[in-house]
Amino acid sequence: MNGDIKRYIYIIGTICVVFFAVSILFRILPWLLLVGVISYIITKIVRFIKGKSEERDSSKFENSKDDQYNYNITCDDYTNGEVIDVEYEDIDNKKD
Repeated sequence: MNGDIKRYIYIIGTICVVFFAVSILFRILPWLLLVGVISYIITKIVRFIKGKSEERDSSKFENSKDDQYNYNITCDDYTNGEVIDVEYEDIDNKKD
């Protein structure tokens, strides 16, 4: 009999704790959704403004007549070190 009462108390306690947690979650959930939507909108606006700012800066770079902003880049300028020229020899056509 003592074990049955203890089991019923645990079941009732667990139901009360779960009910309390769910009620708190339902009270907080609308506020969390509102904060999430507002932060999403703010993030999108900031990215849009940064994109427009970078676009404006790149147009200034392209329209600049000053030599310090105009760079001539060739295909060989991608290396930082010494370029080693290697001789190629076809061994299939090599005669002894």
